Amino acid sequence: MYTQTPIYIIHLSARPGERDVAPLLWHLDYLLKRSRTPDAFCIELFEGIDGKEDFAKGGITAAHTHPILNDFATNLPKRADYLKLMRLALKSVANFQSLGQLGCFASHYLLWQKCVALQKPIIVLEDDVLPAFDFYEKCHLSLEAIRSGQVELVRLFSLYFKGYQIKSTVTHYFDWIFSPYGGMGTQGYILSPQGAQKLLKACPPQWVLPVDNYMDAHYTHHVKTLTLKSYALLVEPAPTQVPHASTQHFRGKLKNLSWLLRLCNYVLKTRLRCYHLFHLLFRRF
Repeated sequence: MYTQTPIYIIHLSARPGERDVAPLLWHLDYLLKRSRTPDAFCIELFEGIDGKEDFAKGGITAAHTHPILNDFATNLPKRADYLKLMRLALKSVANFQSLGQLGCFASHYLLWQKCVALQKPIIVLEDDVLPAFDFYEKCHLSLEAIRSGQVELVRLFSLYFKGYQIKSTVTHYFDWIFSPYGGMGTQGYILSPQGAQKLLKACPPQWVLPVDNYMDAHYTHHVKTLTLKSYALLVEPAPTQVPHASTQHFRGKLKNLSWLLRLCNYVLKTRLRCYHLFHLLFRRF
């Protein structure tokens, strides 16, 4: 008999003008009371990290203090980490992030730690989603796949890119989707403790890419990730381009590192475009 599976909703309650989370809480509670297992889940608000506000406090977390959050001071990566960051930039779009992006990464990072501490699967939702009427049935289906060892992370939404995407059917209920550019979103997912441990262990020494890009980089963390064929959440389309942090105030080695990462990203994009062109030319053969 499994204990209740926690559903954590990332929300910034302290930010002025932040969206009202009450309709989402009501909708989730309404669906849960009418599901076949109303006692199988518990819903909790998780106070997200506001990167801009936390900047004034000296860093998002004690373990991961980003150079941007220290006013571009001496907290630079070690020389050995430069090569790790460059290898990462050759696999996924990477560069220094804005304070908002860092706060988003930190919020999910802390929930991965909570998942490992609890040693049971958790459900993570952002506060701008709309659950489908069979949301909890899809959650049960995904949890069964996790507990059987078939998968370690399940996306609860369907957000398929028209280009730069590889998609294959795994089972009647799940697809495996790979986008070389990553960034398919973090609006809702179910994560196992084993998957959370892999995400934490492979996390780059500096947060130089958005959290959704990192979670999609399965070749980096090797988390077995599947996506529901039939969505459990309605989400807004992901933006095609999210601005990174401004580098105009960067100095010395930090500025040089930023340019090296951009150069690696340029090589990555050129390679992916060639791959995509080859796929378009020969996909019928």
